[in-house]
Amino acid sequence: MPRILIIILASLLTLLPGCMVRDLKQDLQTVQHQYGYLKARVVSSPGDANVLVGIFRHSDNGLVQTGASSVVAGEEFLMLASVGQNTLFAFADLNDDSKYQTGEPGVRIDTPLINWLQDVDTTVQPDFSALREQVIELNATSNFDIELDFTIASQRQHGGSTANFLKVVSWDDPRFSAENIRLGMWEPGHFFEQIGFGLYSLQEFKPHQKTILLVHGLNDSPPVFQHLVEPFLADYQILLFHFPSGLSLDFTSYALTKAVEEVLHQFDIQQLDVIAHSMGGLVSQGMLNALNPRLRPRIRNYVTMSTPFAGHAGAELGIKWAPTIAPVWWSMVPNSRYIQSLEKSDFSAGPNHHLLFSFAHEAGGDSQPDDGVVTVKSELAYPAQRNTTGVYGIADNHAGIVNNACTAQLLRLILEDGSSRVTFPTC
Repeated sequence: MPRILIIILASLLTLLPGCMVRDLKQDLQTVQHQYGYLKARVVSSPGDANVLVGIFRHSDNGLVQTGASSVVAGEEFLMLASVGQNTLFAFADLNDDSKYQTGEPGVRIDTPLINWLQDVDTTVQPDFSALREQVIELNATSNFDIELDFTIASQRQHGGSTANFLKVVSWDDPRFSAENIRLGMWEPGHFFEQIGFGLYSLQEFKPHQKTILLVHGLNDSPPVFQHLVEPFLADYQILLFHFPSGLSLDFTSYALTKAVEEVLHQFDIQQLDVIAHSMGGLVSQGMLNALNPRLRPRIRNYVTMSTPFAGHAGAELGIKWAPTIAPVWWSMVPNSRYIQSLEKSDFSAGPNHHLLFSFAHEAGGDSQPDDGVVTVKSELAYPAQRNTTGVYGIADNHAGIVNNACTAQLLRLILEDGSSRVTFPTC
């Protein structure tokens, strides 16, 4: 058995039977009994108007919003719903102000079709394509007896992930703590409730500005990029995607897709560069594949570091031997449905994919078959290389590549343009 698999298996056998598995099991049981997926599609909408959809749970104080999303007619979308009685509102935002006005095409659906997680078999790989779909057909005109305000300012008042959209933070924000990294992996449901997905900004976000999006990996958080991107703060707006790394990559990449679409649309961002480390590259590529085709040309460069494009054998071992399965492992297994979906990516029309792989166990170390975490074979999977503008090897380990001097110089050269392979610097 290869050395790296022995290390992974030993780690699983020593760590998983303890408190982490207990936390994960309890967390997943709680999630199963509290949430469900709304899988839906708007089948008609006037012109190119965005359709805004909100889910509201019935309470003693009336209707309480639990989720909101901007969708495109004809495209399938997902939302989380809380257990209980729910009502769905959808309307065509004709004047693009994110607020409902009487007379706009819309519909109210009481008791929408929800795929409750308690009815889903968690012992097998989840199949989102098998979820039942709610069809949403807008009436030509509507008159709701409720205020529907989906502006950013209004959504922040509702808490949860919507409160984190473009919220200004610093690198040392407590959300990014080591405890919350652990929470995101082993209690992703608790993380979702207490913190939520976040698309944060390091400064007050402004329209029309050049922007960099950072996507961290498994068991990590945005500050991993601090040293790497600080030289670019004067020229770029920086967005930080923060997520519970134990969740399915299907849902995590979908959450990122919706957030990026909102940013590109609402703020008219014409140039976005995506920089991802490790599993963050898989999340980012899922986002690129699902992004609205009208918006995708605005993504200029897609830079990945130490990404396991062919999956990770550790996930396969976890599914085989661990008493409780982390949802993310289903996505990370070699040849999983998620991995296979990424293999179909086509970047011939952009963005420019610059692939950085790590091949040592220490900075400047000798060439190895892995970087201490991911095999070089997985980093250099053929479908990933086929879509690249440039491939660059970094003599460092899995974590070290982010702070490596060669990585920093490569990134500076890539961000100057990125349309062709850059010359490897002397570093």
